[in-house]
Amino acid sequence: MLGALWVYMKLFLTIIILFFLSTLPAHAGCKKSEICSMLGKMDHFSILNKCPDSGPLLAECKKVKETTIEDLLPAEFIDNGDGTVTDTVNNLLWMKKGELDEKGNLTKVKLKIAKKIAAASSHAGRTNWRIPSLVEIKTLFAPKRVINAGGKKSWINQIFDDGVGHYYWSSTTCDQVSVIKDRYQKKICQQGESAAWLVHFNINAIFWHHKIEDYHVWLVADFK
Repeated sequence: MLGALWVYMKLFLTIIILFFLSTLPAHAGCKKSEICSMLGKMDHFSILNKCPDSGPLLAECKKVKETTIEDLLPAEFIDNGDGTVTDTVNNLLWMKKGELDEKGNLTKVKLKIAKKIAAASSHAGRTNWRIPSLVEIKTLFAPKRVINAGGKKSWINQIFDDGVGHYYWSSTTCDQVSVIKDRYQKKICQQGESAAWLVHFNINAIFWHHKIEDYHVWLVADFK
């Protein structure tokens, strides 16, 4: 009798323990700081796979300080006739078109490689070329779609040649600027320094993408 009672008690205790374990949040083993840190390196699905039911904490992680940028003054461009364009307002020297590869096609590379291309460039006898920041490359946008120097319509100042390129890298990463508002919507990037902002001249938009992806390159230099 006592043996049977003990068996029933053990079974009852086992059921109680299993019940409480099932009611514990699945993300109990993942702290908020860990989940927020993952958010800068992993997509939501990967985080949820590692820490199931961490959705509420992901939402809390999104409530971070939004870092934005102030635009530069509207540019005034002068074609120098040597493949470069000067912005006399912001003291910047631009290449007239995107960087080309050895075959004459628009270069499409990772941001790390884009920076190396800029550093190695000697266009117009200069060696201070670089990848523009987001506020700098935004000055190339036109207020409406126009036929540019390449004969195509896009939202770039008509003095420039957009070629067939759409996405162009900026050097501004998401840890520097987390929120951007273009003519379409407010965009938030929480990928930290693993992602950077790009402009899309064909539709006058701004996006962010991971730096390991391949996109086009436009060079700028400080005008001295």
